[in-house]
Amino acid sequence: MGKNQSHSNPGSIAECDHAFTYPAEISIIRLLRDDVLALNPCKEYQTDIIDALLIIVTELMTNAIKHGSIDIPHGKVSLGIHFALPRITCIIEDNGPGFERSSIPDPTLPENIHREHGRGIFITEHLAKDVRYEYEHNTMRILVTLEQ
Repeated sequence: MGKNQSHSNPGSIAECDHAFTYPAEISIIRLLRDDVLALNPCKEYQTDIIDALLIIVTELMTNAIKHGSIDIPHGKVSLGIHFALPRITCIIEDNGPGFERSSIPDPTLPENIHREHGRGIFITEHLAKDVRYEYEHNTMRILVTLEQ
């Protein structure tokens, strides 16, 4: 096990090995992907789990920006990543209004096939081992666990 790695899952960004905070602007997505790929622990995992991590982080951070923080002046979005072989946990936070998972339509239903809403959540839930949604104290938090 590498430095700062344990088998417990973090419950907050402060408990993660790596934490990033970005302005709530779509232009940060490319920077975000580069930041994740530059993390040394990524080299210890199979390519498919890192690909899944990048897809999930891209989708959820885009959602956090577009739906969570875009209307907040000087809005911020945060990402925490915790590596504990064979697991990766990532936490995405924004200060938006939050949402109920049950209100997100299934993008695979015929009536939703042309709608853009719900695809990022759908993709995340299919790539991840576990996804949890939490909203408290004006913070929307999504905790995602991947496992190789």
